[in-house]
Amino acid sequence: MGPGDAMSRRLRISGVLVISGLLVEALCLVWSKPIAFVVLACIGGALISAGVLVFLYSLLPAVPDSTNSSETADDEH
Repeated sequence: MGPGDAMSRRLRISGVLVISGLLVEALCLVWSKPIAFVVLACIGGALISAGVLVFLYSLLPAVPDSTNSSETADDEH
């Protein structure tokens, strides 16, 4: 599994979190109870924030595997 595979997996997770947060917030707009604002702010906001954090985490460079670095070290000798 290459670093591109891990990044695309993280981006997919990030998208699912953001979309689910938007769905929760959309449902709260049609819900006419006072608790709807709390659900909108807490659950919807938390899902969107988690999606943004996973997205930002996916932008960090991947750390190379120790197996790959040992193979390149053996090839140099």
